[in-house]
Amino acid sequence: MTDDVRLCVEILEKAIAFEEEGMAFFQDRAENAPTSLERNLFNSLAKDEAGHKAYLVKMREDLLREGTVDVLPDVDEDHVLNVRKLFEDALENASDPYVAELEELEILQGALDVERRGYAMYAGAAAKVVSPRAKAMFEHLAAEEQNHFALLKNTYDYMADPEGFAGFDGNPMLDGG
Repeated sequence: MTDDVRLCVEILEKAIAFEEEGMAFFQDRAENAPTSLERNLFNSLAKDEAGHKAYLVKMREDLLREGTVDVLPDVDEDHVLNVRKLFEDALENASDPYVAELEELEILQGALDVERRGYAMYAGAAAKVVSPRAKAMFEHLAAEEQNHFALLKNTYDYMADPEGFAGFDGNPMLDGG
C-alpha cells in the first residue's frame, strides 16, 4: 500500500466518523425543531451527511481492496448541492412573519461550526495528499461542506432578521433570480 493510499484511508476513516457525527447532530435537530423551516433544513442536511458517509465508506473499501488511488471516483460537479433551491424549499412552509428564538439561532451556530470543521478537515486533506485524483476528491468534499455552510448561514441571517434579509447570498429572491 502506497503512502498516498494509506493517508487517504486514514483521512477517510476520520471523515466517516465526522459524517456520522454530523448526521446524528442534524437528525437530533430535525426531531426537536420547533418550526418546519428548521425541520426541513436539518432533515435535508442529515440526508446529505448519510449520502456522504456511504460515498466515503465505498471509497475506503475500494482503496483497501485495490491499493491504488486510481479507484477513487472522478469528481462529479453535477453532484454539488443546489443550496439556494434547498433554502427556498425550506422557506416555503415558514410562517410569515418569522420570529426566531435565541435558542434556535444558537442551534444554527452549532450547525455552522459542524460545517466549518468539515470544510477544514477536507481542505486540509487536499493539501496533504500527493495524488491529483485524491486532491480533487477532497477539494470536492470541501466544496460540499462550503455549500452546506452557505445554506445554514443564509438560514441564520433570515431567522435573525427576516425583514432585513436581502436574499440568498445577497441576491433577491422575489423575482426568482
